[in-house]
Amino acid sequence: MSTLVRPAPVTTTSRSGRRVVVALAALEAWRLVRSPLVWLGVLLTVAFYWETGRNPVDWSGARYQGTPAMVGPLLATISFAVAGSFHRERALIGTDAPVVEATRAVGRLIGALGTVLIMVVLTAAGAVAVRMSGGFDLGDEPGRTLHAHYSWAELLQLPVLAVFAVALGAAAGRRLRHRASATLALFVGWFPVSFAFWAFQSRHTVPFSIIQTQPVSVPIGPIETDPQTFPEKWLLLVPGEYQDHWARAFVSAELAAWHSVWLLGLALLFVALALPRAARRLPLSAGLALAVVGVAMQYGVLP
Repeated sequence: MSTLVRPAPVTTTSRSGRRVVVALAALEAWRLVRSPLVWLGVLLTVAFYWETGRNPVDWSGARYQGTPAMVGPLLATISFAVAGSFHRERALIGTDAPVVEATRAVGRLIGALGTVLIMVVLTAAGAVAVRMSGGFDLGDEPGRTLHAHYSWAELLQLPVLAVFAVALGAAAGRRLRHRASATLALFVGWFPVSFAFWAFQSRHTVPFSIIQTQPVSVPIGPIETDPQTFPEKWLLLVPGEYQDHWARAFVSAELAAWHSVWLLGLALLFVALALPRAARRLPLSAGLALAVVGVAMQYGVLP
């Protein structure tokens, strides 16, 4: 009697496994880049940016601080779309599957990174628009500029946020049983960090923020201090309704760069949740290390 020999499952270490990863990544990238949900996020982001630019501001630096948070809708919809992709993965898991779960997850993750390219294009377009407009108003007299521009590190945070959104969506879609539950959890998570971003911007909590916006307000003297005694290069915030002291509007490319390291660490931790247990050790270790270093270095940069 002949015995039926079951072929070994395809893994990422085999040549056929690598071909499967590439094919699945291409398929997922094409599907997600064409997703109406993702492009709804693009439209909402552009609409928020346009509307904010038309309205008067309440304080100096409001546009500089608030503009990066306009990508919140796009980040949320990226997570929603990726969660849908990984929720489909739940239906494919089985002991007889010809491709192991880790291989399929890696392919989906790589494909989902195609949505990061949309964020890159949007970030570049926004940077050009700011450059053409002459820059932002930032600070108060005698420490004020009318031509503030984002540093490369601040701009880089937006594509890194898109990477984080992919990882978050993958974890929610893979680990939550119902797609509706995943979408609701993601909405509840993204809403406060997008629309109440200012609540996370004190110098004590800003290293742990998700959407980090600058400047960071750093107290530098009581209300009776002569502002002419402060260094000439400092951007200043005058005492007013919301603060009873002089403050420095602290802007730092180094702070933004280390914040991106923190975000990448968080992204790897969520990637680990989207992978099967046997494949989690490396992203967990690397993610924890990056997150700790990123936070520690941000506190080291803050005055």
